[in-house]
Amino acid sequence: MNIRTRIDFGQLRERARWCAYAAGRRLGVSGIVAVAVVAAVPVAYACYLNPETERLDAERAAARKALAAMQKPGAAQNAHGMTLRDVQKLRVREQAYSVFELLEQNGIVRKHATYRHEIEAKGKLRRLTIDIAASGPYAGLREALRAIADQPMARVESVALERDRIDTAQLEINLRVSLLGPDA
Repeated sequence: MNIRTRIDFGQLRERARWCAYAAGRRLGVSGIVAVAVVAAVPVAYACYLNPETERLDAERAAARKALAAMQKPGAAQNAHGMTLRDVQKLRVREQAYSVFELLEQNGIVRKHATYRHEIEAKGKLRRLTIDIAASGPYAGLREALRAIADQPMARVESVALERDRIDTAQLEINLRVSLLGPDA
């Protein structure tokens, strides 16, 4: 028989026990705790932390890919790549009427509106800012705002909502919309 097969495991166990006892006497309780922590750190890193890091890196890459595929916020689908000439062809008065029609189609009742004209782009364009006081349900306002934001060269600048009583679904709405074009 080979010498390796004749090892007495009982003797090996007794030697390990004696070495642990001698190390415990030299290191003390705090030394043994420190050695256990130092020995556990590489094991914890290899078993738990490194695979978690790889998983998070994979999730981050997938999220970046999905984010890159999404449409940029605030850019209306019809307004991509509009030049100054394209904007000058827009009819702002028709856009203003369509804003009021969109509000009406979604159940928003207009109380009154004020208009302000400003010159933009060194006199080549004009901005029409409309302040609208209205009332209506929240769901209708949400749909109207989406439709207004999809119009080319239209911007919802501010929305203020107020509800008189908690038991009513009607909102008091103050809305500011800006339209950019040649004839504002």
